[in-house]
Amino acid sequence: MIKKIILDKVDRKLLNLLQKDNQTPTRVLAEKCHISQPTCLRRLRELRSAGVIAADVSLIDPFALGLGLMVFLEVSLANQADECMQAFEASMRKEAEVMQCYFVSGEYDYFLVIHVLDMDAYYLFVRRAISGSGNVRNFHSRFPMKCAKFATRIAFDEKAAELEVKISK
Repeated sequence: MIKKIILDKVDRKLLNLLQKDNQTPTRVLAEKCHISQPTCLRRLRELRSAGVIAADVSLIDPFALGLGLMVFLEVSLANQADECMQAFEASMRKEAEVMQCYFVSGEYDYFLVIHVLDMDAYYLFVRRAISGSGNVRNFHSRFPMKCAKFATRIAFDEKAAELEVKISK
């Protein structure tokens, strides 16, 4: 089901502020948006309820935890029947090493972002979760050498009068 909602300037300002620091007190958010604290709380509840705010999280640096190897993994399945693809996706959701999993167009079926301790841990992951799945035709690993940009923020234009967005919920 797709629902259309309108984000006004205040909504977009709130979203921009929260994406910089979701621990900002409501009182501060309200002051910066020039609205009352109860209005700010109501708007935040509505944005969460609509699904615009999907989660309030803290981003953890995997490298700071010793997960020193990041891998981009492209996977082709041997059988692309819907139930086989759903089974692969379900198994990837259960794997702690898999940070992101995308069904993609092109030469491969899936693109995964993996974080592991080191090459030995990656080898064990591949043997267990990829080669051992029984439905992987082939896979290709890519090892990023440098992160030129990493962002999670969606930049909202705060000057436009309104912004219509489609929410699928």
